[in-house]
Amino acid sequence: MSDRVQTATLPELFEAQAGVSAESVAVVCGEESLSYGELNARANRLARLLVARGVGVEDRVGLVLSRSVDLVVGVLAVLKAGAVYVPVDPGYPADRVAYVWEDAGPSLVVTVAGVGVEVPAGVPLVVLDDAQVMAELAGLDGSDVGVRVSSEAAAYVIYTSGSTGRPKGVVVSHGNVVRLFESTDGWFGFGADDVWTLFHSFAFDFSVWELWGALLRGGRLVVVPFEVSRSPGEFCGCWWMRV
Repeated sequence: MSDRVQTATLPELFEAQAGVSAESVAVVCGEESLSYGELNARANRLARLLVARGVGVEDRVGLVLSRSVDLVVGVLAVLKAGAVYVPVDPGYPADRVAYVWEDAGPSLVVTVAGVGVEVPAGVPLVVLDDAQVMAELAGLDGSDVGVRVSSEAAAYVIYTSGSTGRPKGVVVSHGNVVRLFESTDGWFGFGADDVWTLFHSFAFDFSVWELWGALLRGGRLVVVPFEVSRSPGEFCGCWWMRV
């Protein structure tokens, strides 16, 4: 592993990849797709909005989003702001959601309207499909934000199933994720021709493999809607899986 990779963070490596793959498709969900350049710009705008709303380095930011392009934008934006994303699946039981909020203590939550998940009183919200938020985002600069953190800084907190007690928040650093892909690259030869599916919930740790396997190497990430993930016939028949 090179010295540069050893000290790199996920946004830095993604931005480098976006620079060489700007026109390539980065993420697809149903009929919606974004190139690397478009994905990078959208994430930068949201990151700027988060910083303007007071999000700082290693603050914890809740993400309550269904499987969508916005989910990928949200993950990148939180990391670009120097913060730590806390994924909350909208399908979680209410008591589990309440526990995650209590334990994680998010400084802000990013979501969309009608998601049906209660957020603690006093925690600011960024509702991505709110008309005012959309207008504000459209007016922001799409260039790289430039917030820098150490590779040992936390990137995300994912909670365990809680099958043996209360769920435990596992804090994972940028460096942990980068080392995972560097240490396995020789086995798989990750590259720009790969198509990866974001098949699992982003609140489950295997999603990290699916997300960054594509985005760190210029591959295509296909976000699989929940309903499709439960139907082998629909999953195999999706045209956007084959392009």
